[in-house]
Amino acid sequence: MTRRIVPDSHAFTPSISRRRLLQGAAALGMAAALPGLSGQSRAAEPKRGGHLVAGIAGGSTTDTLDPETFNDTYMVVVGSSTRDNLTEIAADGSLRAALAESWEPSKDARTWTFRLRKGVEFSHGKSLDSQDVIDSINSHRRPDSKSGVKGNLTDIETITADGKDVVVVKLASGNADFPYLMTDFHLNILPSKDGKPDWAAKAGTGAYVLEEFNPGVRSRLKLNPNRWDQASGFLESAELLHVNDVAARQAGLISGELQVVNRIDLKTAGRLKSNSAVRILDVPSLAHHTIPMMVDQSPFDNKDVRLALKYAIDREEYVAKILMGFGRIGNDQPIGPGSTYRFHADDVPQHAYDPDKAMFHLKKAGMDSLKVDLHTSDGAFTGAVDAAILFQESARKAGIEINVVREANDGYFSDIWPKTSFRYAWWSQRATEDQMLSVNYAADAPWNDTHWKNERFEKLLHEARSELDDEKRAEMYREMQIIVSDDAGTIIPAFINNVHGVAAAVATGDQISSSWELDGGHFVKRWWLA
Repeated sequence: MTRRIVPDSHAFTPSISRRRLLQGAAALGMAAALPGLSGQSRAAEPKRGGHLVAGIAGGSTTDTLDPETFNDTYMVVVGSSTRDNLTEIAADGSLRAALAESWEPSKDARTWTFRLRKGVEFSHGKSLDSQDVIDSINSHRRPDSKSGVKGNLTDIETITADGKDVVVVKLASGNADFPYLMTDFHLNILPSKDGKPDWAAKAGTGAYVLEEFNPGVRSRLKLNPNRWDQASGFLESAELLHVNDVAARQAGLISGELQVVNRIDLKTAGRLKSNSAVRILDVPSLAHHTIPMMVDQSPFDNKDVRLALKYAIDREEYVAKILMGFGRIGNDQPIGPGSTYRFHADDVPQHAYDPDKAMFHLKKAGMDSLKVDLHTSDGAFTGAVDAAILFQESARKAGIEINVVREANDGYFSDIWPKTSFRYAWWSQRATEDQMLSVNYAADAPWNDTHWKNERFEKLLHEARSELDDEKRAEMYREMQIIVSDDAGTIIPAFINNVHGVAAAVATGDQISSSWELDGGHFVKRWWLA
């Protein structure tokens, strides 16, 4: 089926060739070439040294260093800067060897053998060994774990050591994409202590050492002189400020106090482009805004109510007025075209804005009108409040009254998103279809934020994971996409570009990963000051 990866290869995938992978990336988005950067041209050679200050949205005073709790960009960046996974999505979109220098599947893809790099040390001096890997992954598999990656790991039967440098994973069924799952931002490898990952020690194997962690305020990083990957890590130090307010982020960027910010206010992106001290990075991605409804709570337990709301949102207006053109319309299922999503189905019927059809489904549900509370905050994403008001206006024409409840920015994803029945959220893209569908739509996934369960979907999800015939697999994913779009409790109005602002002196290289914001969360170790 495939050959064993060689050390430091950036080209391995068991079910898709490097050529096809990069074709998909070029088509849209796991990696984005940047021909249209505003301001400074591409820098050819990285320059070492300097201190970078970033203002990052997507953090909270409730953040912890326990990777099971990671749920937004700030902690993704902290983890990706100071720790490593077994594998990593490179800037060009390919699968890269990280702490695992190589891996090899059995013929049926049920057993995967990972060979660890020798001589790797955590920042507090402990040497990396197979037990660190086993305990780090197993922590997410505990029955009481609330980790967002738990749903992706349900097929693991055992993880065992074959000596200090080899880890063997046995699955209940074959999974041709398993090494991609190890890139998930939760799966940081931490030093083991008493059979558990010791996240409180602040130690990692990453390019940077965590000197200070003050949740909701700042983190301070310094270059790790003993990092195993001497080809990454160009800055001498970095400071990551937690700045959820978009106006404050952009004011800091314009004043020069901040050199990198995420989630630019798209309404002002055009004006920022005219500032010679600032560059706008526009990275197409398959990240998406969502409006999840808890299907075990009234009135969202009625499929026709869900369909009425899906037809009551004007997606074209959403892309034009909320995203200012920095995105594409969605269709209530998360597998978009391009990138490594090679099984995207083009023929899923589009939920277009149609007030008459929305009213038709309300009547099927036995209702003449509908009134619901919709919780939102710019802590969900920049523009989420405006997005809710726009939805309120379009839904009114369909006999649906949406009461917009504005929540606090801080703690939105810990206090509001898990607990309210109708609210805004956003999701990054994942490396594979299975990973994206498992993390949010599988019945037992901790991050199933609609509490949706569908027996046919569950059956297909497990069968597709182990199907090695691409044609059969494509048909399974097509059916799943139709089921999710038509039945699930998630409205996906649009896929969004990752739009960042950086100082003119910040160099990024020719490609930026869109697997998550800020170069897949890896900007601290990949970017430099030119």
